[in-house]
Amino acid sequence: MDFLGAPKIDLSRFFNEAPSHEINGKKIDAKSLMDSVSMISLKLDSENVEQAKSITTEGLPLEQRLEFVQGLKSSIKHDVFELSTCNRVLYVGFSVEPDELEKHVNQQTGQSNVPFVHTKGLDVWRKLVKICSGLDSFMMGELQIMGQFRDAVSWHREHDFIDMANGSFFDHVISANRVLRKEFGFTQTTESMLNLATNALEEIISQNTELSCTVLGFGEMGSKAVETLLDLGQTQICVVSRSPEQSALRHPLLAKQVEMKSFDSWNTTATATDLVVSTIRNKSATYHKGLPLPVSSKSIVMDFAWPPSIEPGSMKPFHVHYGMEHWIRVSRKLGIEWDYDATIQKSEFLLDEIESRFMTALTQRTQAKFRAFMYSTMEDLAKQWSSFESLNGDQPQQLSAFSREIATWLCNQEGPFSSDEIDKLVLRTNRPFDSKILERVSSDVRKTVLDINGKSSLSEVIS
Repeated sequence: MDFLGAPKIDLSRFFNEAPSHEINGKKIDAKSLMDSVSMISLKLDSENVEQAKSITTEGLPLEQRLEFVQGLKSSIKHDVFELSTCNRVLYVGFSVEPDELEKHVNQQTGQSNVPFVHTKGLDVWRKLVKICSGLDSFMMGELQIMGQFRDAVSWHREHDFIDMANGSFFDHVISANRVLRKEFGFTQTTESMLNLATNALEEIISQNTELSCTVLGFGEMGSKAVETLLDLGQTQICVVSRSPEQSALRHPLLAKQVEMKSFDSWNTTATATDLVVSTIRNKSATYHKGLPLPVSSKSIVMDFAWPPSIEPGSMKPFHVHYGMEHWIRVSRKLGIEWDYDATIQKSEFLLDEIESRFMTALTQRTQAKFRAFMYSTMEDLAKQWSSFESLNGDQPQQLSAFSREIATWLCNQEGPFSSDEIDKLVLRTNRPFDSKILERVSSDVRKTVLDINGKSSLSEVIS
């Protein structure tokens, strides 16, 4: 029989173990979590608007949205997340491949041949950080999408479409987004669509000092459109809302400065108005061939709703329509002025740094846990050794310091080592201990380290 020598020990594998953290008492492997994530996304352009409208939950009543996402999760049998922004529809799935995720989304929406872009693993994290930072939207640095994202994460958590563990993936996206926004100085910017709207309104009003304005919808975007018109000196403003009384309660100061109407009232009689700004949120167009836009005069119609709320077929030839395709073209022109490509290139470097810091922090957390465990374990042994009757003077303190030396040596081993090396480390010390004490120290350390080495994972070691 061959002589195998002293047992080999390798503690470095606990340092290199996939980072993990604990959520509700459950150990979560961060790398496995990242690897399990898939995303399919469709970025809006003038050629796929109709497809995007068919796969988004934006504008659906709450009950229908719940039913849709619940059906998708039941079909996939894994957690799922859906987000629709002003220029993108995306789905994130856990423990499912992108192809499988796309198949189930198509089944749920009744679509096929949607040109989804597939993303997997850590690239999903990178892409979501860019989307939420506004680097993938109409205007860089917008705050609106980050708010949408946070609300969507909360909504999916509330309805158990993502559990706490998978929800932590989105927490990492939000954390990285904060860093990226700070690096770029994206801290005081307003919503992208509002910026586009403001620029367009300023140009129109500069040519026509006093306009008759109609704002459709009085939610967040609608109220800000009213604020912008008031700031630009406009006084003839009519706000059309589903429930004027309730809307007025949400924005009482603004409501006092405008005329409030219900859609039922406004739709009844054709109105003369110079400008229509639509911010309606609905699954399908509010105004179409069957329900024409009730505007009898020449008018500029600006549709900021997503999905679009006013179909071209609902308007007269003398109406000038600025819809989603128009805003896409405008944003691209602005992108050239901002040197968009250079900004995106800079963002990639920043994302590399954030990703490296993120993974390093997780790894360092793993190493710190193991180091803390080793120092604590050796200190506990030192307390046992201090009970020797033969100890005198400062030898108990010396044993405590010696235990820290041993722990440091063990934590600094970057690869396999022999148990004999532990004996050499202990027995060759210059500290003032007799051979009996050193033999006990060597035996206890060897036994403890061999026991640790026999564990399969860090969580088993420190449990």
